[in-house]
Amino acid sequence: MKYNVSKAWAVDDTTLYLEFDDGRRGTYDMSKIIGDGIFKKLSDPTEFRAARSDGFTVVWPCGLDIACLCQR
Repeated sequence: MKYNVSKAWAVDDTTLYLEFDDGRRGTYDMSKIIGDGIFKKLSDPTEFRAARSDGFTVVWPCGLDIACLCQR
């Protein structure tokens, strides 16, 4: 089942804080995927820290999102 991300922000250079539309919340450590493939852009701390929710998933100004990672 897919849940929408209602709030998101960077806690540090590799970790996101997420709140879902069902009230659940927590952190997601992206350190294992940052720097690989399309996520290489997020190895720039300034870019990673620009994370936000668009009401559905987490998005960055560089055009990346993590919609597929927001399924629980």
